[in-house]
Amino acid sequence: MVICYISPVMPRPRSTKVRNQYGLRLDPHLMKDLEHLSVDSERYMNELIEEAIKDLLKKYKEKSKGK
Repeated sequence: MVICYISPVMPRPRSTKVRNQYGLRLDPHLMKDLEHLSVDSERYMNELIEEAIKDLLKKYKEKSKGK
């Protein structure tokens, strides 16, 4: 038995921000958790990834100021 998970498609508002596209290899379990979070929070995966990257950069920026 094969169970397919299809995430609902949310309409994308047009963005004025310039975006570059990157190909990444990520842990499949991490991506599955991100998909669930995206659906549960009704936010795009891209938004969540950008938020995580900003938080990570902020963390390391603050860490380097403390040295």
